[in-house]
Amino acid sequence: MSGDEEASKSLPSTSETNNIEMPNEQITATQGDANIAITNAGALEVTDDKNPDDYIRLRVITSDMTNEVHFRVKAATALGRLKRSYCSKLGFQSDELRFVFDGHRITDDDTPKKLGMIDDDVIEIYQERTGGCMQRL
Repeated sequence: MSGDEEASKSLPSTSETNNIEMPNEQITATQGDANIAITNAGALEVTDDKNPDDYIRLRVITSDMTNEVHFRVKAATALGRLKRSYCSKLGFQSDELRFVFDGHRITDDDTPKKLGMIDDDVIEIYQERTGGCMQRL
């Protein structure tokens, strides 16, 4: 064996790639031309195979259709994380907005899998309104 062959055997092969994944999942949001990546800090976990079916793309659209944000989340991720990240990035409190999928309000414990969501499903956002008690004289 020549010196070049020995050196090439000691280097890792470029044909094998390892995917690096955050232990608490990563939520990626796209708004217009800007990409927003929201991750939890912590140690990185290296995985050899990543199943693309674990992730789902969701579109979050305001009721007046003026703002659309795309999220990529795992199917088993609680949607409370998506709601909180949307609100924090756009400057809302989570109790100010109502997230609705297929005519039903989304709770923090709901997951895309539980709600039967598929790629490019739409979550609608409405401003939460309270009050309106009518007094009789």
